[in-house]
Amino acid sequence: MSIPVTVLGATGLVGQVFCERLASHPLFQIETLVAGPESAGIPYGEAVRWKRPGTVPRSLAGLRLAAPPERLPTAIAFSSLSPEASAALEAPYADAGAWVFTNAATHRMDPDVPLVVPEVNGDHLPQALAQDRAGAIVANPNCTTVGLALALAPLRPRFGVQGVRVVSLQARSGAGLIHGEFMELEDDLHPEIPGEAAKMAQELPKILGAWSSGQRLQPAELDIRATCMRVPVTHGHTLCVDVTLSAPATAAELHDAWAKFDGLAGERALPSTPRPLIHVDQGLAAPRPRPHRDRGDGLAISVGGLSPLDTEGRQWRFVTLSHNLVRGAAGGAILTAEAAHRRGLLPGTP
Repeated sequence: MSIPVTVLGATGLVGQVFCERLASHPLFQIETLVAGPESAGIPYGEAVRWKRPGTVPRSLAGLRLAAPPERLPTAIAFSSLSPEASAALEAPYADAGAWVFTNAATHRMDPDVPLVVPEVNGDHLPQALAQDRAGAIVANPNCTTVGLALALAPLRPRFGVQGVRVVSLQARSGAGLIHGEFMELEDDLHPEIPGEAAKMAQELPKILGAWSSGQRLQPAELDIRATCMRVPVTHGHTLCVDVTLSAPATAAELHDAWAKFDGLAGERALPSTPRPLIHVDQGLAAPRPRPHRDRGDGLAISVGGLSPLDTEGRQWRFVTLSHNLVRGAAGGAILTAEAAHRRGLLPGTP
């Protein structure tokens, strides 16, 4: 039996990816699509400026949009709301009993809100039960942070990670839609994306941290410095990473750690789990956004371009690529909800 869900911000770019992926999902079924009050009552297929491949899913095209209600009609919601709408709506919905899986930044750093990449820290999800709410909020990390967390997770237990220097080359779609269209960026780049570097530095230690017996999160100790740029690529965030390890490693050992990593044991059988989770590209010619961003239906990441920065095997440079709209946004949030369902956390599940 499918679990009914609501999509908040259904006409936006991330909302479209939620709709695309939930239209045929084996576990969740869209019951309600919510957009701005100006779109209320209009069929989704008429209101949305569809930017995904193909056409609007047939099962959703005739579904009439709802304005934000006082109380959600379903116990599960996927949110791609703007920061302003997120701040106004998500907490009241969770207070009233809904589990809100949000892609917005509003609650990511709240101390009682799990910030989840399921294969890395899906075991943080039960902490949502400690929120002083009838429901819960579970946050998806920034789209750039997700790829870095997945690339570092296999290295930490084997070699330790002391510090990271990152230059991100972020796709146009990461800026969302501007008047229904992708931002214009031809033969140019934006050398700084306001707030992005700070998000990465704050979010990664939370994701890689651990919850103590006193129900307080102990962030991971990690020195992170980032520069974030917007580049003329449609989809796919590429990160150029310099990492300092605690213990020396060879290139073969690093490649092996990435290739064998498939995350926490319980997340390996989720409906959306990609196989492999990390694609390892040899040499310096890959990964690249256009041919590699859709690996694993957009939920896998790619790692390549590995080269040493010292003679001791402790400092390395590599490139990692992830699909910002799928793994870094809607697809990742759906995967997190699948992980919560597997743990029996969602309302109405055993």
